Amino acid sequence: AGAAGSRRKSSGGPKKKKKKQQPEPWPEEISLNQYALVRTYLLKSITGIGYLAFTWSTVVLLGGFVTALGKKDFWSLTFISMMQAAGSVISSY
Repeated sequence: AGAAGSRRKSSGGPKKKKKKQQPEPWPEEISLNQYALVRTYLLKSITGIGYLAFTWSTVVLLGGFVTALGKKDFWSLTFISMMQAAGSVISSY
């Protein structure tokens, strides 16, 4: 009878949990998040521009426009293509 008397009576309904208030973020955290966001967008746009440069140089080199290029332009395009191809292979691992 002692154990039955020490039990709490249930209200029958689901128990409501109190929500904890989220603390205000520190100014350092806000600036760090903004820096990470800007850096991410910047790196994504640089990567996109790199892929466009690689595609353009490949089209120029393989598309028959080589005859219209000077020697310096040809080697510049070849260098751009090789660097972008190497970057694509390295970043995939």
